[in-house]
Amino acid sequence: MAVFYDSESLADSPGLCTIRTVSPGKPAVFVVSIDLEMSWGTIHHGRPHISEHFSNERQIVRDVLDMMEKYGIAGTWAIVGHLFLSTCAPEHGIKHTEIIRPHYEWHPADWYEMDPSSDVEHEPTWYAPDLVEAIRDCSMPQEIASHSFGHIIAGDPGCDREAFRSDLAACVSVAKTENIDLRSFVFPRNSIDHVEILEEEGFSAFRGRPPDRLAHLPVWRRKLFRLIDTISPRSSSGVWPSHSEGLVNVPQTYFFDPNSAVAKRLGGRAWSWLVRRRLRHAIRIGSLFHVWFHTHNLGTHPDRGYRALEDLLREVRREIENGRLENLTMGALAGRWS
Repeated sequence: MAVFYDSESLADSPGLCTIRTVSPGKPAVFVVSIDLEMSWGTIHHGRPHISEHFSNERQIVRDVLDMMEKYGIAGTWAIVGHLFLSTCAPEHGIKHTEIIRPHYEWHPADWYEMDPSSDVEHEPTWYAPDLVEAIRDCSMPQEIASHSFGHIIAGDPGCDREAFRSDLAACVSVAKTENIDLRSFVFPRNSIDHVEILEEEGFSAFRGRPPDRLAHLPVWRRKLFRLIDTISPRSSSGVWPSHSEGLVNVPQTYFFDPNSAVAKRLGGRAWSWLVRRRLRHAIRIGSLFHVWFHTHNLGTHPDRGYRALEDLLREVRREIENGRLENLTMGALAGRWS
């Protein structure tokens, strides 16, 4: 019999929940969330921005959308709000005056210092209204979610409630100009805090971290068990949605990174098989399989990444048709779970 986390979760501890049982044979759920941040994902690194690193992301987005259409897969695209813009300019010498800044000890400069205050033609990795449009126009409907407005790190002490609320309001505002209602949120760097503000702003879901059931073990045992689980998943490693601060926590379960150390060591074919093995494990126990990646993760080794992604989506489609798997966006899952 499969187990699911109950809606009576521990609200202050995303991922920690009570457990209930469900009937055998209930389809597992496949969710894919894709982080689209382009140059905005470089600010927190504190090193010079190199636009060439992101020059192929437009093609990657379109290629992934083609795969979604081919296999009939709905994804959740978590987009940095600034990418909705085609242009921006400072007011009285200040960029985005409406947004309260976070103040991080490790980033003493203005968070928007690197914003080029230009337009999509001259700085195409800082603006991407064309990609927002492409995602909206996909023949297989996709969900557009928020990845904050300026890729701020919410879980750092330097980001207080008002800074997060201000950033979120900018996201909601710029999306509404395109008649998009944001319902799902993905925290940059998966650094989670201020979840209650998401609920106040009308969001219904966020991407959480999977519960760490090994946290009580010594470091060496945690590493050993995680290695074993990577090769041969255990029943206890399944994850399920939960309620937290009035929202549905849709925890990640697999980071799809063709450039990871595991992918490099195993090679493309073996790594692709490992990803699909995790999917099959979720189907066996009737759990959530929430795979996620950044679009730039497919840029370093596109052949390896595209092949593995297509292999995964092909198997997802087959299992959907067999009635053993259901594909939902984060927002759709939240609607089902509420």
